[in-house]
Amino acid sequence: MWSTIRVEVGDGLGWLFLSRSEKLNAMNKLMLREAREALEELEKSRDVAIIVLTGEGRVFSAGIDLFEVASASSSDEAAEPFRELAAFASRLLSIEKPVILALNGSAYGGGAELVWVADIVVAVSGSRLVWSEARWGLVPPLLTTIGLLSVGASRAAYIAMTSGELSVEEAYQLGIVARVVDSREELREAVYEIAKKIMANSPEAVHSAKKIIARAKLSTLVGLGISELERLSRTMQALEAAKAFTKKQEPKYKWF
Repeated sequence: MWSTIRVEVGDGLGWLFLSRSEKLNAMNKLMLREAREALEELEKSRDVAIIVLTGEGRVFSAGIDLFEVASASSSDEAAEPFRELAAFASRLLSIEKPVILALNGSAYGGGAELVWVADIVVAVSGSRLVWSEARWGLVPPLLTTIGLLSVGASRAAYIAMTSGELSVEEAYQLGIVARVVDSREELREAVYEIAKKIMANSPEAVHSAKKIIARAKLSTLVGLGISELERLSRTMQALEAAKAFTKKQEPKYKWF
């Protein structure tokens, strides 16, 4: 049914796997559309109480597929993957069912941005969250808005402006990650453990908690962040940076 994602349902959990491991789960337009379609189905399913987003392979996601961006024939086409990512992130926030993000490995760019819209994040030790958007002429819209709640304005600015990163251990200390496990083998077990605790409680109470937290996140000028990302994604600077990426080159910028 889908070519870039995989879905499993069982024991009240709906697992949504990013499944382009040969491309480090880089998110192209098709993957993001398929992921959003799968979310819709999992939300409607009576067999699913909790949705789990994870990846296949050694990396959760390398972020937006810059090879697809580099091959765009127009600025509008280049911006499409970013619009799809914004729509997917928005859907994760608005869906009524709890969403657990199970980081099977490191997350880069748009992949790292998803930690801000998941309800609970579990991660494998040694993984990293890397926000490298500025290097490619872009901005991380969720780090610079929702992320302020966890890291503060100075740390958010530092990470966004330097294309910085956090280890998942640092992210745990900051409250971004709820639990760190030692291996990928333990990740699934940890998710089931958390899900069992959630499902021991009132569905109405759990859904209310999600609604309140989601609205608090959305009060942080997320719309401004997304509009800035979309504006930058249409610029020649971002397109040239994406082309440099495909050639394994560092983009060159003039400040003065």
